[in-house]
Amino acid sequence: MISVSAFDLDHTLVHSNCSLLFYRHLIKKGIFHPLSFLRALVYKSQYELCGMPLQDLHHKVFRRFLQGQSLQRIEDEVRSFLKADFYRYLYMPAYSRLRRAQHEGHHTVIISNSPSFLVRPIADYLEVTEWYSSEYLTDEKGTLQEVGSILLGDGKATYLQKIIRKLKTKREKVTAYSDSMIDLPFLYAAGKAIVVNPSGKMRKISEEQDWEVI
Repeated sequence: MISVSAFDLDHTLVHSNCSLLFYRHLIKKGIFHPLSFLRALVYKSQYELCGMPLQDLHHKVFRRFLQGQSLQRIEDEVRSFLKADFYRYLYMPAYSRLRRAQHEGHHTVIISNSPSFLVRPIADYLEVTEWYSSEYLTDEKGTLQEVGSILLGDGKATYLQKIIRKLKTKREKVTAYSDSMIDLPFLYAAGKAIVVNPSGKMRKISEEQDWEVI
């Protein structure tokens, strides 16, 4: 019976937020003005400190930075971003677990709230078996038009359950990795939960549930 190792991406396999790291790359390439990064930080603060829902964060970022952009251009820049020493952004304790799982023949998955134009190439870069993410929609010309779907903890849990059914394996054979309170349904859906570099609240839950912390 096959084992499954499922990973969140931001602050789990990657030590920071992939979208912010990519945005910094776009500033360096001259696609956005450096001062525009202040707006990104405002949105980040509203989410982390003021309780703005994650769905609102996606919509604000999309309208401010991505709506009307060519998806092909964005995807080209993602490839450039990954070639520019992306390895240094990986969080090694989680990355080493991924590599061990791959060596042992696990079905490896990235399940991320980040948009697919980032998650897909990162999944290819890390050579995982499959991936699932939030989706942004384009028009017939390939121009980004709207936020399609936003993947939260419940959706991650549902997808993990689909993988279990598809592979005809058992929940006990599944290990899930995440840092986030939002991902608690995802962690509970697995037979084994491993919490990555957690906040104080998440660490307390980890202790209560006797979950491993890395």
